[in-house]
Amino acid sequence: MQKAALRRIAFVFQILSAIATFLIATPIPASATFPGKNGRIAFVADLSGTYQLYTVNPDGSEQIQLTNLPPTSNGVWWPAFSPDGRQIAFAHDMTGHLELYLINADGTGIRQLTRADGTDKLFTRWSPDGRFIVFARFGEVLRSVSLIASDSTGDISDLISIPWDVYQPTFTPDGKQILFGSQEGGLVSAIWAMRADGSHRRRLTVAPIEAGGPDVSPDGRYVTFYSQQNTPLPTQILVMNVNGAGVTQLTHGPSVSLDPSYSPDGTKITFQSGPSLEESGNLFIMNADGSHRKEVGSHLVQPENCFIGNCLTPDWGPKPPQ
Repeated sequence: MQKAALRRIAFVFQILSAIATFLIATPIPASATFPGKNGRIAFVADLSGTYQLYTVNPDGSEQIQLTNLPPTSNGVWWPAFSPDGRQIAFAHDMTGHLELYLINADGTGIRQLTRADGTDKLFTRWSPDGRFIVFARFGEVLRSVSLIASDSTGDISDLISIPWDVYQPTFTPDGKQILFGSQEGGLVSAIWAMRADGSHRRRLTVAPIEAGGPDVSPDGRYVTFYSQQNTPLPTQILVMNVNGAGVTQLTHGPSVSLDPSYSPDGTKITFQSGPSLEESGNLFIMNADGSHRKEVGSHLVQPENCFIGNCLTPDWGPKPPQ
């Protein structure tokens, strides 16, 4: 995928993601933020002159560069911690197409998970037992939600294919529902929910919010997300009940804030922010109620490389067991 195409995709739906379900009678439980003790935060930055994967402690200390990969034309890596905090999945286009990779949380053992087939694969999420990775697969016409074993022993399974763009999925902790952003119905963006088998889709947010990027709290009660998805307008972070009620705004201008991720203990949220979408390469944490906002990393992505906020995409992982 060429840089122009990536920018076009970023402008239309800013941060695409895909949802996937396991076609079994009883859904496997999952959530975007796995519960546990708070570990490190993964993010993508161009501090070395090219996009690379980093992790940092929640207080901003011990920032570590994990990768030294070839230059890439985009920062749409979307890192995702495994349930035990020991691995990180991400996407990279070093082969000419976006493929999926795994790396140990200490930067060792990088390996390619998917192989070239003419499609781009991005935006990973793990199953809670760590056995599977779900992701989006994009071709000239194809828009599929796909599944692959995290040990790469099986083939890619395309689980669903729908005519609407979907992005940034998150499973409820009981695994019975999937929340995601979508343009379904001709909307700019809204948060939708559906059963884990893809049935009974319903919209949770009202159209004026243009909501995207949902992340379910580890206890399954709340959803944090951001406004103005798919637009060049300033974004802010909100929270609502998992049924869509009780929408409350957590951050306020003039800064833009987006891509929230709950801490594993559910008490805090990490996100990226800045004075504009192109200058949102700063890493923040705050309490889950929006109080005590604190910057833990500044100017992590150069403005010219943070196309309408398409950078950093932090994920807060659990602390690995000893």
